[in-house]
Amino acid sequence: MSQLRRMKNIVQATFRRPSPERAEPDGPVTPVILGKTGATEPGLTRFDTPTRKVAVARVDGTYYAFSDICTHQRCSLSEGELEGTTLTCICHGSQFDVRTGDVLRGPAQRPVEVYAVRVQGDDLVADLPS
Repeated sequence: MSQLRRMKNIVQATFRRPSPERAEPDGPVTPVILGKTGATEPGLTRFDTPTRKVAVARVDGTYYAFSDICTHQRCSLSEGELEGTTLTCICHGSQFDVRTGDVLRGPAQRPVEVYAVRVQGDDLVADLPS
């Protein structure tokens, strides 16, 4: 990862609006088509929806969807590094499990919001909080 890219993400994170609070686990959801499965490659892909940025990790043919915003300093997680199901944020090195959103290593203290995701035909569909 280049230092210039890392600095760009840190500067952008400084100017982002605060993220909404974590959604209720049993709250209402809306199915949203993120894009075509062909748009993803093994690794990380970001999709922009009208209400949020969603990162999708494709690991061994399985898709995991989660908020693209790091809970530590609001950097883009889709720009991070994925090793297995462990995602490392490029800004400060926080690590998250893409399956559960749990923090594996700080400085982040709060988990990342995860979304149910499935393939319908050629579409990748995520259940996003309403």
